[in-house]
Amino acid sequence: MKFTNIERYHFKPDNVIGFLSDLSHFNNEIDNIKLHEETIVKNEIQSGADVINFEPIVLSLYPDIILDDVSESFETEKLILLDGHHRWKYASQLNSIDKLKCILVNFKDIKIKSYLFSLNIDADEFLNFLHEEGYSNLNHGTIGISFSNEMFVNRNISNIYELYNFKKTLQENKIITPILDDKEDSLELIKFTSLNPKDLLNVNHLLPPKSTWITPRI
Repeated sequence: MKFTNIERYHFKPDNVIGFLSDLSHFNNEIDNIKLHEETIVKNEIQSGADVINFEPIVLSLYPDIILDDVSESFETEKLILLDGHHRWKYASQLNSIDKLKCILVNFKDIKIKSYLFSLNIDADEFLNFLHEEGYSNLNHGTIGISFSNEMFVNRNISNIYELYNFKKTLQENKIITPILDDKEDSLELIKFTSLNPKDLLNVNHLLPPKSTWITPRI
């Protein structure tokens, strides 16, 4: 993939420097862009939208590649899509990826938080459901679900992806609903162990919507 018309871009809230470019030299190398999250059907872009006017998508370089200055052009073989899955899906369906603007960021600048979720059932019912699924409030462990000031861990879950598969079950059954991260101190909200940036390199299937809040972002 070749990038041209590169300009420095400052993500002010995150104090991170990225590089604004375009994908005009994108030659159907769609498999070289690693996606990590499903789109939300009701939020998908409707037909008739003009791809050329879309807000830029945000792409990360792989850890072994560093872009630290503006140049006339830049080439790399693979990238990770951080933000813009709905825009990417729409443009790819129209074979119009080459019309997208993008901002390239270095892998070292990625930070990931977990979305918070509200509970759509009674708290006691939710706790019983967790216990039935093998979760216990052990208050220790690196992978689990935080709720009511306790950490619930399933000893049969060995990696972050299995936890997020369970999260998908909860979302599909409308047991939980993602919310904006503006009530961080509430005990009534649910939080899943966050992915770390290296998890994006190893994910081999799309995680459920609202699995990651990744910065830098526009």
